[in-house]
Amino acid sequence: MEPGGPPMSGRDVAPLAKRKRTDDPRAEAPPVRSKIWMPYGDIIIQADATQFRVNRDILAQHSSVFSDMFSVPQPPNEPTVEGCPIVHVSDAAKDWELLFEVLYDPFTSKVVQPFPVLAAMLRLGRKYDFRKAKEDAIARIHSEFPSTFQEWEATPDNFVHIQAGDYLLIELFNLAFECGILTSIPALGMSCLDSYTLQDLFEGSNGGPSVATDQAKLALALAVERIVNFQRRSMAWLDGDKVVPHISCKSKDRCRNSRISLHGRRALYLSRARKLNVSCTIDEWGEYWSGELCSVCEAAAKDHYEATRRKGWDLLPTFFGLPPWQDLRDLD
Repeated sequence: MEPGGPPMSGRDVAPLAKRKRTDDPRAEAPPVRSKIWMPYGDIIIQADATQFRVNRDILAQHSSVFSDMFSVPQPPNEPTVEGCPIVHVSDAAKDWELLFEVLYDPFTSKVVQPFPVLAAMLRLGRKYDFRKAKEDAIARIHSEFPSTFQEWEATPDNFVHIQAGDYLLIELFNLAFECGILTSIPALGMSCLDSYTLQDLFEGSNGGPSVATDQAKLALALAVERIVNFQRRSMAWLDGDKVVPHISCKSKDRCRNSRISLHGRRALYLSRARKLNVSCTIDEWGEYWSGELCSVCEAAAKDHYEATRRKGWDLLPTFFGLPPWQDLRDLD
């Protein structure tokens, strides 16, 4: 898989005050001043038609790409704005605005981040090697969607480090593919499948976003097929006497009937559900599984469920067409 692109080097950034060709679309609109306009700034970053007056020392401190670029002598007599040379960048102006707000107010990195800020930190952090911003964004995603079973077990149901939103799961899934956060894709993908129908994911719903790339859609489609096949095997205990009734059960007929009833209720639920029920693949045992089983049969069923749940976690990356956990790495 190849989500995202490689980081840039200093030579990849447009030279200071590079003149635009007359047929350059950026030349059609006069530049506008952004709200990020530092009175003692000494460099202009221009994204689209928006200009930011900032301090090259701040850029060089946080970005090796800009540090390298500023170390190279620039041509004389190039256009300036209020005496400041101009650097043209090809990214969205809004991303730069959000990143500059983080760089100039470090306390914002301590709070719960809205998705647009997180995305700007990650996109520009990867491209221009704003290392701290990039690492902060990645750490937030990892904390919400970890790559170990123990961390997943300890993860709260609600978001802690990223501000919740109606379509946050889909936005994060797209961002993880775009920026190569592969180790969070399995848990993110399961959360998406548990929260949305495939139609919602592929086409969007109520004006919300959809899964952005064919590659991400293929990963979800593969996962659905593989999860269904895994659940068919892992839940087979409901369809026979292999687990319940247990050999030590003293009320075998009652526990067998309870198991059969549970199997029927689950089949009815699945037949009426709008979306795939993925929760029993990796989620913990719920009381509804117990039914009217005796304590011996309940313990046997729970042990079997927990063993298959752990196996489901171990296989989770492969459901999405990724390498197994031990070989899975984020892309640089």
